Amino acid sequence: MRVLFFFIPLGLLFFSCDKEVPTNTEDTYLSLTVQPTFGTENLFLDSVYTTVEGYDFKILDFKFYMTDVKNNSNSLAEAILYDFRESGKTALRTIGDPTKFTSLQGSIGVIESLNHDDPSAFANESPLNISNAGPMHWGWNTGYIFIVIEGKADTLNDGVALFDHSFSYHIGTDAFLENFGFSNLNWVKNSTYEYELPLKFEFDNFLQNNGQNIDLKTEYLTHTAAGQEALTQKAKLNFKQALKPF
Repeated sequence: MRVLFFFIPLGLLFFSCDKEVPTNTEDTYLSLTVQPTFGTENLFLDSVYTTVEGYDFKILDFKFYMTDVKNNSNSLAEAILYDFRESGKTALRTIGDPTKFTSLQGSIGVIESLNHDDPSAFANESPLNISNAGPMHWGWNTGYIFIVIEGKADTLNDGVALFDHSFSYHIGTDAFLENFGFSNLNWVKNSTYEYELPLKFEFDNFLQNNGQNIDLKTEYLTHTAAGQEALTQKAKLNFKQALKPF
C-alpha cells in the first residue's frame, strides 16, 4: 500500500492563521447631555425652588430644539430635540469621533431651511418628524416651537403653598432663531466606546441675567404672538446665556 504525504508550505499556513484574527469593529458613541441646575443644585421637574423675589416655583416641562449642530464641516446632528421629562438629561446619542467635535456651532431652534418643511416628510427617526415633534410643531405657517418652559409658581409669599400661578414660555418663528457656539470642549470618556459632552442649563440665570430679569409674577406668558415680542426676545437671549458646557 502506498502512503501519500501532503505538505503545506509554512508561509501559507501562517498567512491563513493571520486572516482569521478578528479585528475591532466596535462603533464609538457620542452622547450630548444637558443637566438643568438652579444655583449649585441639579434641578428636577416638579421640585420646588425659590426665585430671588421669594416666589416658590416648579418646572413642569422643559424642551428645546437644536439644529445644524456641527464643528465647521463635521456634522454632529441635523436636529436634536431635548425633552427633559421624556428622556432625562440625554439630548443625543450618535456614532461619531470626539476628536472632530472639540468645538460646536449651531442654532437654538429650527433653522429656516427646515422650519417650514412638511413635518411628516422627515425620516421616522428624525426629531423633526411629526410623530417625534408632537406638540413642538405649531402648524404649517409657523413651523416648530423652538423652546418650551412651563411651570407653576406661588407668588403670594403668604406661607401657604398654593401653586396657582402658571407660567409658559413658548419661543418660535424664524425671527427668534438664536445661534450658539461652544469652544475648547472636553468629551468625557465613560467607557471604551462611549464619550459624553455634558452641558448644563442654569435656570437661575435664565430668570436673572445681567439685568435682563424675568419676573414669574408679571412676565409669565409668551407664545411668540404679536405684542409679546419684548418678553420673547428676553427669554430667547437669557436661554442662550443659561445653556453652557459644564
